[in-house]
Amino acid sequence: MGVILENKLLKVANEAVVYGAETSDRVGRSVSVYIKKDVKAARKLIETTSGVNERSYRIEDECLKILGLHQPVAKDLRMASSILRTAIELERINILSAYIARYAIDSQDSVIPPHIEFMSQTVQEMIKDGLGALMNRDIQLLKRSTKNYLQLQEFYNQLYESQKDFIESSGNLLLVARNLLSMGHHVLGMDDRIAYMIVGKRVIHHKVFYSVLMK
Repeated sequence: MGVILENKLLKVANEAVVYGAETSDRVGRSVSVYIKKDVKAARKLIETTSGVNERSYRIEDECLKILGLHQPVAKDLRMASSILRTAIELERINILSAYIARYAIDSQDSVIPPHIEFMSQTVQEMIKDGLGALMNRDIQLLKRSTKNYLQLQEFYNQLYESQKDFIESSGNLLLVARNLLSMGHHVLGMDDRIAYMIVGKRVIHHKVFYSVLMK
């Protein structure tokens, strides 16, 4: 039974990684269509969001089956919990990507500062490192993923300060930046559960988060 459980967890973890890679790609594409004001590509991204997120529901369903049928304990329970939380957070990130694509359809923003692309790249790196930590139980990748949130915040603050006057007259730019910042929050939620899997402690809103992962 132990081997069966391990194989099932590995299979669903691999599916979460595939889903995460697709989610990361869609983050980049959503920002790209917003910058280019590519309405056709934006509509396509929005229309495909529901189908892409079907993968999240399948992952959640498999995790619940594992929890119900195998009643895992210790590290297996923590891994199943981590995969489940990861799928949920990735689903929310995909929805935020659709929102960003929606802003491309009616955008009046003439000049998009580079901070938006920097934020997008940072979110994608956070997702990649978080998933790497999930698969490899790698605390260093997890540390890099969480630490990058500080950089994401810095890009947001720089954008707001440099474009304050423009932002006040144009809501879309600020909304896009806030959605990217929210994506970072969701990655941190994913990282929190992955940290629990690796070190056996919840770290978000806990001193361990700052002393172990953010330094």
